Amino acid sequence: MVKAYLRYEQARAFGVVASPEAPPVYDDTGKHLVTAALERLAVWDVRRGVEAKSLLPPPRESGALPAVTRIARAEGSDLVAAGHSDGTIRLWSLDDASTDVLLKGHRSEVTALRFNASGSMLVSGGKDTNVVVWDVVAETGLCRLRGHKDQVTDAVFAEADATAGGGAPSTGSSGVRLVTCSKDATVKVWDLDTQHCAQTVAALGAECWSMDVDPTGRRLAVGTSDDRLHLFAVNRGYDDGEEEADENGARVPMTQAQKAASIADASNLLTPVGHVPRSDKSRVSHVRFDRAGGGLLGVQTVGRAIEVWRVRSASEKAKRLKRKQKRRREKEKLRAKERNAEEDQTETAWDKDAEGEGLTAADELELATVVRPKAKTRGFAWAPRQRRRPGIRAVVAVLLDNNAFEEWEIGQDADGVVAEEPTKIRTIDAQGHRADVRALALSPDDGTLLTCSNKGVKVWNPEDGACLRSVDGGYGLCAAFAPGGRHAVVGTKSGALEIVDTQAGVQLSGMRDAHAGAVWGVALLPDGSGFVTASADKTVKFFEWRLVDVEDDEDEGGEGRRELGIAHVKTLQMAEDVLSVKVTPDGKLLSVSLLDNTLKVFFVDSLKFFLSLYGHRLPALCHDVSSDSQLLASGGADKNIRIWGLDFGDCHRSVFAHEDSVTSIAFVPKTHYLFSTGKDRLVKYWDADKFEPLLTLQGHHASAWCVALSTRGEFAVTGGHDRAIRVWERTDEPFFVDEEKEKRLESLLEEGGAEDDGDDDRIAAAARENASANGGVAPAGAEAGMAGRKTLETLTAADQIVDALDEGAEDDDDDDAADAVVVNSASLSAYGYNPSYPSGLPPNPLLMGQSPERYALSAIEKVRAADLEQAVLALPFSSALTLLDYLGGWLEAGEKTELTCRLASLIVRLHYVQLGATHRARAVLLRLRPLLRKRAKELRDLMGFNLAGM
Repeated sequence: MVKAYLRYEQARAFGVVASPEAPPVYDDTGKHLVTAALERLAVWDVRRGVEAKSLLPPPRESGALPAVTRIARAEGSDLVAAGHSDGTIRLWSLDDASTDVLLKGHRSEVTALRFNASGSMLVSGGKDTNVVVWDVVAETGLCRLRGHKDQVTDAVFAEADATAGGGAPSTGSSGVRLVTCSKDATVKVWDLDTQHCAQTVAALGAECWSMDVDPTGRRLAVGTSDDRLHLFAVNRGYDDGEEEADENGARVPMTQAQKAASIADASNLLTPVGHVPRSDKSRVSHVRFDRAGGGLLGVQTVGRAIEVWRVRSASEKAKRLKRKQKRRREKEKLRAKERNAEEDQTETAWDKDAEGEGLTAADELELATVVRPKAKTRGFAWAPRQRRRPGIRAVVAVLLDNNAFEEWEIGQDADGVVAEEPTKIRTIDAQGHRADVRALALSPDDGTLLTCSNKGVKVWNPEDGACLRSVDGGYGLCAAFAPGGRHAVVGTKSGALEIVDTQAGVQLSGMRDAHAGAVWGVALLPDGSGFVTASADKTVKFFEWRLVDVEDDEDEGGEGRRELGIAHVKTLQMAEDVLSVKVTPDGKLLSVSLLDNTLKVFFVDSLKFFLSLYGHRLPALCHDVSSDSQLLASGGADKNIRIWGLDFGDCHRSVFAHEDSVTSIAFVPKTHYLFSTGKDRLVKYWDADKFEPLLTLQGHHASAWCVALSTRGEFAVTGGHDRAIRVWERTDEPFFVDEEKEKRLESLLEEGGAEDDGDDDRIAAAARENASANGGVAPAGAEAGMAGRKTLETLTAADQIVDALDEGAEDDDDDDAADAVVVNSASLSAYGYNPSYPSGLPPNPLLMGQSPERYALSAIEKVRAADLEQAVLALPFSSALTLLDYLGGWLEAGEKTELTCRLASLIVRLHYVQLGATHRARAVLLRLRPLLRKRAKELRDLMGFNLAGM
């Protein structure tokens, strides 16, 4: 009989305040700050310092959830976009913490993300060098722009500001330009109407890392890897090149002349103004203008500084321009005899320059102040206007590299002069460690969790992940709870033993000189009298719990008080550094792992040598003993787990466990099941009797360092280098080992098949072929392409559409066969003829009682809007032609007009050449043409009527 096991699944994760990969964003009110917390988004109430919401994506069938790498928020909306390390983009609503839209357009990490002014469009850039423009309302991709040779680092829409122009910004792409920068040291301007690269600025001389357009839309600031901050003037002449509208308000497609004029306007969008030298010489990481009206520009570097530049007002720039002109005239008077008439005309034209062509970046920007946190900065965000108060110019949130963020205020005097020194008003760091979680321990009642890091320990409630207390101390490497669950002993990197009162949140009198080297392991004695420690000073020491007298500083004449302490009892000297130590649950044997790749077993009472376990090729970093004291499992830097018998010291089996070093091992109490963690980020669940893996738990985004089990094995807790603490709970769902193996193999095959890159070349070739057939010019280097990418979901959707079309075609063939046979009434009844049915034949149960057209439409409706383009691309031409024929019936019935029009244009665009060469397609296209125009006009009129009513 096949054995069944109970599945472990991740129940919760906590301990991460803010990941350093994604700069934070404020909401509209300024009361909440959205930060990336590995795979989820954390919404923080900055005034109270608590996490208000946690936005966690739904779990995947296989694989860990990808980490968030970029965050963008739509102005005036609760919509937030999160780009992930696997190239996907998820849209969230902050009001109800819901997500329904997942966009897949990149094959690697999303490194740039930005909404346009109205929030209707989203642009993303990735490490795959591609730029994808998304329609947020339709939840689909508009186009893919290729042209950069390296990672796209930032992108921004160059469009008129709503407040400056006196009207609402356009919700479409007409007349809007897109500016992107990359590590290839170029800044590119894209015309979204023609999907061409209209301008390339390649004279920066260094990698471009971030940029932003000021609130007026007239200046573009670019930060590079050198010590310069570049400034460009954004020419606004392109506003006249938008598409025209007919008498009904519908946009008229641009002519070839209009397209050429649009590209010409976009080619002159950016004009260099100059650059200013930065005070910090390290490369720029983040550049953003303050859009709350503060007139500030923030430039964050990879070091510990955020430079705040003040944008000079128009009157100040005019004064500087007049001063420049005056100095020039004085110089010209000295050379009056050498000047000719042509130079006089040049001078007059220069003096009449209203925009101030002579202004440089140094005339427009001045360094106001520098924000210098104690830790490295990884991003910042300007607070909205609601956070400003008298005497405060701006409020900025600074993301730090140590799992925390701070808020700083930039003040000003009565004359509006920015204060030289900003003020830190709060720090949010209590809900996580500053560095990786190196050790953790559960109390005997499983109600308290203790974690160790570089600057002390934290006490958590494992049920809800709340941080109860923080205790400063040394760099903890191991920990264990004393009997009773109130106190815990922590072994530190300096060799000290610290006693922590977890309820009071204080450190008691420990032993600072317990060891001369780092304490790598601590194991409790089964009788509860004390514990054993293992250290890098080549010793194993025994300690006892004792009550010690402590003098109370507040009551000098009193008797003092008594608290828990420790006393050294005996020492076992070893020949090598001791890496871990365990005592068998029966209290008879002591096992240690040494730096010489061996494990040694001693008797606890006499400390006499019993067994030596050889086999690891590299040192065994961890080991554990089962509850029945029969098995010992050891994991080493050689990536293997070895199962030993403690009766004779024989090695039952050596198993290749992880792709990197095994960092910790723990048996499930009263079983021979065990958990292991490794530097390969994985947590694995094993059966030590059958020597096979049961589950692979993926969740950590960096090395997993430690694992602890509850007393009944109901849940496991792991900690790692990503500073996350994850709780894995045992469920009631059974599983079989063979089924898990098949799932792992299928997931590997599916991922390999879905990530085929062959479609990109085919799409580019089709774009060039269709453009040539249409009399146009294909974009250079296939700069424009389809926004989506082929995934397992798109292939599955294409298969479902083909199956629906095939079943509908078979049903049509049956109807034709019945109509072609001329028989008597008895023969008609054999076909199931019934006059009460509309077609004379009973509905096909395979089509759910629907017509073939309606059945195919229901299959297409189930496809997500973001996957529809790639799903149609995967259809063979015969199925695409059948689908095009079905569109006529849908249009006649008036069903799904918007979806039908989109499908028609998509199929014609993808199969333009084949449709022109297929005789049968002519009748289909002639039938569709008037229907498409009619239904589209009806839908447009309906929307116009509703808008007018609103």
